[in-house]
This record gives sequence, structure tokens and C-alpha cells, in this order.
Amino acid sequence: MNPPRMEGQRPSGDELKAKMLKTMDGCLKELLGESCARAIYYYLQMRTGLRLEDVVDRPEAFVGFLREMFRAGAQVLERKIVEKLCAKLDINPREVEGVDLASLIRTLLSEK
Repeated sequence: MNPPRMEGQRPSGDELKAKMLKTMDGCLKELLGESCARAIYYYLQMRTGLRLEDVVDRPEAFVGFLREMFRAGAQVLERKIVEKLCAKLDINPREVEGVDLASLIRTLLSEK
């Protein structure tokens, strides 16, 4: 995947991770509600050892957990998170059509 172009100034590595985490967390809370998001984070940590803060460093594990937990519904969550990340990071959504969440995160972090 070619790195998507971000309009405006590119955030630093830590700032980028923080923006991605905040966006992903906000999206899950918006779609599923606060208590459901907290339950997801609890089970994420119990089943995989990942905390919310770890998901951008291990996106494949996070996406795998979502797919295991939500099955086909995980595709909807992934797509919505990708859409929110594009909006928050000023990325043209057409540049990442068909790209899964884990690949987008890896690509964005590799551009540092």
C-alpha cells in the first residue's frame, strides 16, 4: 500500500499514536456506547494482554480480537474506524479504499 497523503502538517510519532488511539476509542464509544467499549477493553486485556494504549503498536492483534469477538460485524467497526481516522488525520478516504485497519495503522506509523 502506498502511504496515504495527509493534508496539512504531519503529526510526530507519539502525537500520531495519541490521535489514532483517541479516534479509535471515540469511534468504538460512539458506535457501541461507553460501557460496551469498556467491556471490549477489559476482554481485550484478559484475552490478549493488550491494553488500549497498545493497540496501535500491535494492530493485527487488536483487529484479530475484534474479528473473533464480533465476527462479520468487525468489518463494520473496522470500516468506521478507518473512516474516522481519515477524517481526523486529513487523509482522502479514496486513497485507502479496501485497506483494512491494521494495514492502515502500520502504514501510517511506518511513514515517520
